[in-house]
Amino acid sequence: MWSSLVISTFLFLSFFPVGLAPDPGSTTHGNDIYPPFWDQTDGDISEFPVQNNKIIIDPWKYMDRLRIYKILITESNKYFASFGENNTGNVFWALTLFYGRLFKTDRLSEPPNSSRCAYESGVSSCISIHSGWGGINYYVIIMNFLAAIESEFLGHLPYEVELLSREEYRSHFCYSVEECRASYPQVMDVVNRLYKYLLSRKKVSSTRGIPQYDTDEDTAIFKMWAAHQAAIYVAIPKFSDVSFYSSETERDFTMDFLLTIEFMEAILYRPYFESSTELLVGFPHRLLTDQDRNVLTSNFSRREKALLTAVKLIQKINKSTGGLFLVMWKKLMTSKFARAMARFFIKKLLLMPI
Repeated sequence: MWSSLVISTFLFLSFFPVGLAPDPGSTTHGNDIYPPFWDQTDGDISEFPVQNNKIIIDPWKYMDRLRIYKILITESNKYFASFGENNTGNVFWALTLFYGRLFKTDRLSEPPNSSRCAYESGVSSCISIHSGWGGINYYVIIMNFLAAIESEFLGHLPYEVELLSREEYRSHFCYSVEECRASYPQVMDVVNRLYKYLLSRKKVSSTRGIPQYDTDEDTAIFKMWAAHQAAIYVAIPKFSDVSFYSSETERDFTMDFLLTIEFMEAILYRPYFESSTELLVGFPHRLLTDQDRNVLTSNFSRREKALLTAVKLIQKINKSTGGLFLVMWKKLMTSKFARAMARFFIKKLLLMPI
């Protein structure tokens, strides 16, 4: 009975946005797709300063986190060469593009007044330690980075890495491999599995001079999303209070969106450049206010309204079933066919035809 209910529900949900007219004005082009200042970093750990024989990284600076994202993409590109041309098939694109979107929409700024650490075109910025989105993103990227170091995925680094901590909310964060492993050993194990899997891959051929590795697509994506969700589970209890957000409506959207992502992870949603770009077209371009709770103003695009409506509806259904909606969804997504069909439905649900 539950399986038929889950399928019927998503069949219904997948068709409700189709009647909306296309929104050509919401399409992004060119360099706007990349995170701000993407071309100002090379993706090499040597870009960070060295002091007292330590590589110094400030995770509360936008550029320092961006460099970490680019390092992970640069170091892992060879394993995903067969998934897309020009490195568009790297599984870290979803996390990277989403980070840039958070910055551009001021979700890494200081709540409730978003002027501090706000995005300004052409100006790099800080990440507010009071930002709920910033705190959640911290765990996503820092857990990945520290696991990449611990597993020696980044090779033998010339110096020890030091992450600069903040005294405020010091207990909310771990700032080293040792701290994170002591506090969250199981999470570190989950994230490590991704990098150990990639390190175990072998070169099997070469196409136009580009090495091809025996990376299994579903396995790599599963391990990436598992690492992401493990970090999210750590972060959400720490940053669920409304004080970390610009409004209660923004806080609720954050939790609803992350729940929807968990549904997408179960179907191994392709985290590649193109598919991630498609999804983020619907991500709201500004922070939500409490005036947006019941009526979305006209300055939201149709795709943004579709995504906001969809994530809220998914949350309501899941809550009304006591969480069984998500449980049964995960149980159903055990075959390639089921996941492929679900990806089709999810795309219709969250994306509008251009």
